[in-house]
Amino acid sequence: MFLKKLFTFGKDYNHYLEKGDRYLADERFADARNAYGEALEKIEASGEATPSRIEAVRQKIALTGNMLGRLNLVEAEYALSSGDRIKAGEHLRIIMDLADDPTLRERSERLLIGLDTEASEMTHDTAVTTCGSCEGRAVGTGDDDQHALDDTITKEDRLALYFQTLPGDLPERYAGMGEEFARGCHLNLAGDEEAALRVFEGLSLDTDNDILNYEKAILSYHKGDSGKCEQLLLEALGLNPANPLCTIGLAQLYTEIGRGPEALQVLERMIASDLLPEQARMMQGELYTLLQDEPNAVESYSKLLTSPKFAREAAERIVPLLERQGRNEEAAYLVKKYAKGCC
Repeated sequence: MFLKKLFTFGKDYNHYLEKGDRYLADERFADARNAYGEALEKIEASGEATPSRIEAVRQKIALTGNMLGRLNLVEAEYALSSGDRIKAGEHLRIIMDLADDPTLRERSERLLIGLDTEASEMTHDTAVTTCGSCEGRAVGTGDDDQHALDDTITKEDRLALYFQTLPGDLPERYAGMGEEFARGCHLNLAGDEEAALRVFEGLSLDTDNDILNYEKAILSYHKGDSGKCEQLLLEALGLNPANPLCTIGLAQLYTEIGRGPEALQVLERMIASDLLPEQARMMQGELYTLLQDEPNAVESYSKLLTSPKFAREAAERIVPLLERQGRNEEAAYLVKKYAKGCC
């Protein structure tokens, strides 16, 4: 143990940064996050720390947190489709701990609220209908209880809960897509993406539909085909320019494949069209920061300081940017107002 610590001590932050990059390339996101954390500690303790280097590492920590969040969202949705609400809740809370992507956090928060509401209703129903032979038993502790809970929440109910996490009018539109589409969604939530894609492609033979194109686009991206993903998203937006998932998905795609200026154009259109404008502002600030355009990043985040939902998170992003610009009084004010959740 001592020798391991001794040799580790001599490694500088570049070692851990490169290690994190290797893990990230291999999609070992948890290992990458740990390595980037080590890199951040090393650089902060060294005499080579600069704001840009620290921010670059923090961006990579944020990226791995969001990737882990997305993986946990898949697990949470699978757990929901299997009726395991406890496991779903665990994955959703991990997302809230690790991820800072506003869309991901909003989706997870809405699912958690749905789970809490559902649990409250079930507890009330159980209390009302308890018979004498069941008195004193803890709810949900035995196999029979689990089977009863599984019977209570149907596949249709689980899918409806999933649809309710979608923005705008999409919950109603998704719910009205028909039984075959619902089957594709069930397959997707269960992790069988190839079968889900076949279902969505089959439905697309008879109709052009922005929702089908969006679902196919995401599955294409998961297969590593970003070109097909872009094509499908653009086709979807041609059919329905107001689809918020397609629009934000296109911005995320351009960001992830290194086409930042195009992503900014999409986000500007979202803001101008009042299409998830606050989420777009947050993504805009993140992208400007990634592009090292700090003045525009500060401007984007500043416009969220009056938002009940995003003000605190925006303030947390602005503070280090202001400090690097020597605007310490403004940074201190934001810390005082928002860091502790004060009004």
